[in-house]
Amino acid sequence: MPPSAPLPVAVHAVTLADIAQTAIASAQTEGVREVEVRARVTGILQTVNYAEGAQVKAGDLLFRIDPAPYAAAHALALAQLAQETARAQQATDEAARQAELFRQKAASRKEADDAQALAAAAKGARDAAAAKASLAKLDLDYCEVRSPIAGVAGRRLRNEGALVNPTGPDGLLTTIVSADQVWARFGLAEDDFHRLFAGGAKAAQGAEVALLLPNGSVYPVRGKVDFASTQVDTRLGTVQFRALFPNADGALLAGQFVRARVTGGKAKDAALVPQLALVQAPSGRSVFVIGAGDRAEARPVVLGEAQGSDIVILAGLRPGDRVILNQLHKLRPGAPVVVAPAKK
Repeated sequence: MPPSAPLPVAVHAVTLADIAQTAIASAQTEGVREVEVRARVTGILQTVNYAEGAQVKAGDLLFRIDPAPYAAAHALALAQLAQETARAQQATDEAARQAELFRQKAASRKEADDAQALAAAAKGARDAAAAKASLAKLDLDYCEVRSPIAGVAGRRLRNEGALVNPTGPDGLLTTIVSADQVWARFGLAEDDFHRLFAGGAKAAQGAEVALLLPNGSVYPVRGKVDFASTQVDTRLGTVQFRALFPNADGALLAGQFVRARVTGGKAKDAALVPQLALVQAPSGRSVFVIGAGDRAEARPVVLGEAQGSDIVILAGLRPGDRVILNQLHKLRPGAPVVVAPAKK
C-alpha cells in the first residue's frame, strides 16, 4: 500500500512566558457605607423632605416628626429647671448667711450644717432638672431626622401620617448609601484561589480586580482586593473576597450583580495557545504537535484559564513546538503532516 500523502495543517509556534493568571466569578456590589436612618422618638411622621434616589449631604433634613408634644415637654422641663435654679440660689444664700452667723456665734453649728446640706440638695435638684431639660431638648431635636452621612437616599419606608416608634419595626425610615466608593463581594473556587494566590490570603491583598458589567462592558476603573478570607466556605467550596472600587460618577449601583475578573500571580514558563487546538484524550486534554519526521505527536497538557479564544497551557509544551490547529478529526499519532502555506 503506498504511503498516505502528508496532511496539510496550520500550526501555532509555541513561545513560553510568564503569564498573569486570572479567574472570573459572579459578584455583587454594595455601598462601603450604608446607614439605616431610624426614628429616635415616637410620633406621627409630619413631612418627608427628600426625593428618593437623590444625593443628600450630611445633616440634610429627611423627615420631620410632629414636634408639638416634645416642644411642650421641653418647655415644662425648662420651667422646672428655672424653679430648681431659684431654690438652689435661695438655699446657697441661706447657707452663706448661716455660716456667717455661726462665725459670729449667733447660730449653732447644726444650723449652719443643715443649711449647707439643704444648699447641696437644692443644687443636686437643679442639676437633675438641667439634665431633664437637656433630654427634652434632645427629644425635640430628634423630631428632625437628618442624614448622618453624604450619599444617595433610598426609598422611603414610611409616609406622612404614619406612627413611627424607635423600638419597633416601623422605626426604619430609609437608608443612605455612600456612592463615592463601592465594594464588590465574590467567592473564588478553591482551585482558582490556589492557582492565583500560592501564598494564600496574604498574597491576595491588593490584587487587581476588573468588573464586567451586565451589558458586557468593562468598568473603566480597576479595583483592589482589600479582604480575602483565610477560610474556605464549606457550603460553597469558595474563598470569599471583597474588592474596593472608586465610584465618583455613581456608575456602580449598590446591590448590582456583576462579574469580577481577578488577576493573580504569574504562571511561569506558560504558553498561550488557541483553544481550537485542544483535543480530548482518554488520559485528559492534549494537543497535537509536529514531532520528529514531520509526524503528528499527541502531547498531554496541563490547562490554565481561558483568555478570550486562547487557553493558557501551564505544562506540556516546549519553546518552538508547533501546535497543530486544524484537521484534528483526521489526525492520528504518527500521521505524516506538512505545514500548509499561510493564506495571503
